[in-house]
Amino acid sequence: MIDRPSLAAYGSNYGVFPTECNSKFLGLFKEIERSVTRQKGLGKVSPSAIDLSWKTYGAVRAMIYNQKLFIIEEKLDGKGYHSTRALAILHQLNRAVTTSLFLLPNIEFSFAVDDIADVSHAHHTIWAFSRLAIDDEIWLMPDFGYWSWPLELVGEYDQIRAAMRENEVEWDKKISKALWRGALKTNKQVRGALMRATRGKEWADVEEVTWKNMTDVTGGSAAAALPIAEHCAYKFLIHTEGHGYSGRGKYLLNCASIVIMHKAQWIEPHHHLLVRAGPHQNFVEVERDFSDLEEKVEELLQHPQRAEAIMNNSMAVFRDGYLTPTAQVCYWRQLFLEWAGVSSPPDPWEVVDGKNSLRGTPFETFV
Repeated sequence: MIDRPSLAAYGSNYGVFPTECNSKFLGLFKEIERSVTRQKGLGKVSPSAIDLSWKTYGAVRAMIYNQKLFIIEEKLDGKGYHSTRALAILHQLNRAVTTSLFLLPNIEFSFAVDDIADVSHAHHTIWAFSRLAIDDEIWLMPDFGYWSWPLELVGEYDQIRAAMRENEVEWDKKISKALWRGALKTNKQVRGALMRATRGKEWADVEEVTWKNMTDVTGGSAAAALPIAEHCAYKFLIHTEGHGYSGRGKYLLNCASIVIMHKAQWIEPHHHLLVRAGPHQNFVEVERDFSDLEEKVEELLQHPQRAEAIMNNSMAVFRDGYLTPTAQVCYWRQLFLEWAGVSSPPDPWEVVDGKNSLRGTPFETFV
């Protein structure tokens, strides 16, 4: 029987100290540690390094000062997804600040909200959702979905997690197929290969979903679209990258299912926690062309005990551990602390009409 403890039982506790975070989520901060090590070899991050003049849109410059969040500069389109993503990140930042039981350092930083933070890979220092291996100057942060993805098929993160738990079924009652839904055009090479590898296969439930705009699917594919929580009805969930990273991965890892992922190019903060083999295996990796997908699905179907063990490992590591809201707020605060150690402290004041004034717009006013 799938156990359904309340989310309060270490799902959404924001009043945690760094010692608790380090104890409960050992290894969570590997990406932050990588960035710190690199930066120490270069010297402190200067104010000019977080300048946004190179970025046309999709970024925000912000400051935390005296336990308050300020927006220094925003480059958002005002009507598209950049604004909703930026607000989701700012809400996460503000929650991490206002619920902290200890004093946070004063810092200034910039973050990007598009899928690919630095399309030219010109080595700008910025916080972002994901990076390629060559983007070693990028600091990784939790993405917007940990607050909310404002789509009818997705929604607010805690709400999704609650729906998944309440409707979760026992492993042997799940549909014994590999499920995927998504837009083909965002990565025709990888997703097209998936479509070809699964066409006509009894073990696969793979369909394209086409979008009319950023929030609505077209009439022809609306029936194929599945709310993210309903993915959990399947034993196997296929995760693919888009034109950059794909934000659906964390949702799939919240299901009591097995995530099957092709060899990834884009790195997210939790990717180092994925174990591809051995007694602690918690996902299944396949080639980028899915040439071995059928073989690996058939193997899982033929060895149900091994499959269930992979699923249980996944739940323990991701759903009940490193992808909880508590883990995410731990990550944010560790990011603040470590960034403060390798960056120049902010100058919070500026002269306006002959008087000293705090720089930027308070979060409460901005939103």
